[in-house]
Amino acid sequence: MTFTYDLASSDAQVALISRVRLEIGDTVENDGVTPSGSNLSDEEITIFLDRESDDELRAAAAACEALARQWARVANIAVGPRREDLGKVAAEWRASAAELRRQYGYGEGGMISAGVMRVDGYSDDVASDDVETGGVN
Repeated sequence: MTFTYDLASSDAQVALISRVRLEIGDTVENDGVTPSGSNLSDEEITIFLDRESDDELRAAAAACEALARQWARVANIAVGPRREDLGKVAAEWRASAAELRRQYGYGEGGMISAGVMRVDGYSDDVASDDVETGGVN
């Protein structure tokens, strides 16, 4: 697994990966954002870019979503009076992902909207329709 970070690279793919790294704060090799302290690999970021049609900010959102899932598996630690709430880290990654998605979109699938249909004891009541229209339909 490789790590590259070169914002000024003439290689468009390296520059794109680097911009995703910049957005998520994964810019120092061997001091990464995963629970183990490693970096996301170039190959992982490339998968996010492919999934998000090479949109670097949506790819950053996808990376944040993946990091939230990774951090969610890490238990909270308490040793004597010292306590580390590592579960909060997952929540922060989820919040970052949600903010990026809100600002930059959801990817190729787009957003889904649905209509609302009223279904209750009155939804098919023709008599109440007559009252509202004065009995004229």
